[in-house]
Amino acid sequence: MATRSSGTRVVLIAVTLAIMTGGNLALAGEEDDLQRQIEIQRTGAADLERLDELKAVGDEISLLRSWLDEAWSLRSKHEYDQVREVVDRAREQADVIRAKITVSKLKAQAEKREAALAQLKAKIARTRKALADATAKKKQLEGSAQ
Repeated sequence: MATRSSGTRVVLIAVTLAIMTGGNLALAGEEDDLQRQIEIQRTGAADLERLDELKAVGDEISLLRSWLDEAWSLRSKHEYDQVREVVDRAREQADVIRAKITVSKLKAQAEKREAALAQLKAKIARTRKALADATAKKKQLEGSAQ
């Protein structure tokens, strides 16, 4: 009987260790996953900064980076729920930044086209004036030739 109780203790200890180790592995996996998400978001922030050729969203990118730093800090404190919230917020902020970059590029393109249109309109007006002046001069010359 002594061996059975020793065997039972060994099994209980083994089960307890397995549960404790499995729980730690799950936490380590979650921490690794969150770390990966934060690193992906940081890479995305650098990409967004490169896309922002017109420097239209510098403040928003700085805010995004500060949130990612906050998420990293919370991850090191094992505050995983809060990290997920901050990462989700950062993901949404990145989407907003992408939209603002697109808007700024389209706005610049529209302004460029409007400037080209204004130049064409001015050229047309000058050509019409020159044509009207030439027609008037022609009539004047025809009148004085007779």
